[in-house]
Amino acid sequence: MEWNIVVGIISFAVMFTGAAGTVYQIYQMTVLDADSRGLKHPKFWGFFALSGEGSSGLIMYLIGRSKYPVVNLSDTGRNEMDSRKKTAGVGLIFLTAGAVGLVLSAVLFS
Repeated sequence: MEWNIVVGIISFAVMFTGAAGTVYQIYQMTVLDADSRGLKHPKFWGFFALSGEGSSGLIMYLIGRSKYPVVNLSDTGRNEMDSRKKTAGVGLIFLTAGAVGLVLSAVLFS
């Protein structure tokens, strides 16, 4: 097997892992936020935030939620939100590293 294929496959796996992890964390943060604001059906809002091309669902959720203040976010919820933000950041790092690896495997090894 050629090195560019091996590096490309590994880079894709890293990129996919980062993307999947980030999407999951955004879903969980949206559900937690919607629940703390007292919105009905927080899981629906989590899926809604992930819908749309170019993150339009998330943008629409963020604009629409401004009418509803946070009413019941405990310290545990705040800690969970902070932890999920950090984990999403790690996912973005994996996503970026995988994308850079794919580009490098296409440019340097071809």
